[in-house]
Amino acid sequence: MTILSSELKAYYPATISDAAGNGGRISFNPITSGALQNVFPHVFRAERVAGSTKRRKLFFRVANDADETLYAPSIRLHAPTVGQDRVYFHIGTQRDTQADITGSERKYGAATLKTTVTAGGSTLVVTVEDASLTGLFASGDKIRITDKATPTSSTGNEEELIINGAPSVSGTDVTITTTTALANGYAAGAHVSSLYYPPADLACSVSNWAESGAGTYNETLYPVVPDNIGTAEQTWTLTFTDATHFTVVGDLIGSVGSGTVGADFAPVNSAVAKPFFTLAAAGWGGTWAAGNTIVFQTHPPAIAIWETRVVPAGAASMAGNGCTSVFEGETA
Repeated sequence: MTILSSELKAYYPATISDAAGNGGRISFNPITSGALQNVFPHVFRAERVAGSTKRRKLFFRVANDADETLYAPSIRLHAPTVGQDRVYFHIGTQRDTQADITGSERKYGAATLKTTVTAGGSTLVVTVEDASLTGLFASGDKIRITDKATPTSSTGNEEELIINGAPSVSGTDVTITTTTALANGYAAGAHVSSLYYPPADLACSVSNWAESGAGTYNETLYPVVPDNIGTAEQTWTLTFTDATHFTVVGDLIGSVGSGTVGADFAPVNSAVAKPFFTLAAAGWGGTWAAGNTIVFQTHPPAIAIWETRVVPAGAASMAGNGCTSVFEGETA
């Protein structure tokens, strides 16, 4: 089986606001691609006059029912906005909120090719939307250059390159040298994006397993099995009520029921009708007693990012303004 493009989805966080608690963990509420205001709200006159900065957290998840791994995942912005606002993103964690943002985070985003380049060249001059965004490009980064109108356009060229050495900066212009030559030529106005590649492939995971008492669970031979669709970012506490029965509670979700060592335990996430995880009956051993516990964490196959939209004071109105995030990867 393979992961389909339709199985790469974006989701909202638990909390959406402009307050310190904005963000948090992944929800099971998907973001509709291409819909108006699907991430940021409209910018009305008072906000354009005064200017504003808003942050929104989103998660890119592998919603593949076969629990397959997405290899070499990446995230980028396809192009700068067409309005006078600007959007960039930085990487978040599975649990952080707006209060955790320091302002020193590495920014990723997109710029515009300033001058035409020809195939065989290895120097690009790009223009960012504001001098605060010249750090979008750094030595060793992978960048994507494209003249496609949209990420899924069937016409146009695109390619990835690696930045060779620190780019030079003059105002909002950034001069980039690449380690390899361009395979195609691109006219001024093409889009150049800095890409985020996570340090590992994207899959569900389980961590921080801790047992108390004389009983055992062999998580090496019978590991907890998370689910690409059902797994939540959660700390689970399994508590024995006697030698064979237990209850399970999530730190945010609460109780997900009770089980016994004589049967597999797979509590269902009612939001998606898939299990949060599965514990195999064959993994149990030793002697358990009332009050003994197992604590562990589950992590969904998702990457968290924070998008920031800056509207400068006095910005003009722009109908149809928007920004496109791209999440992709390889499948076996």
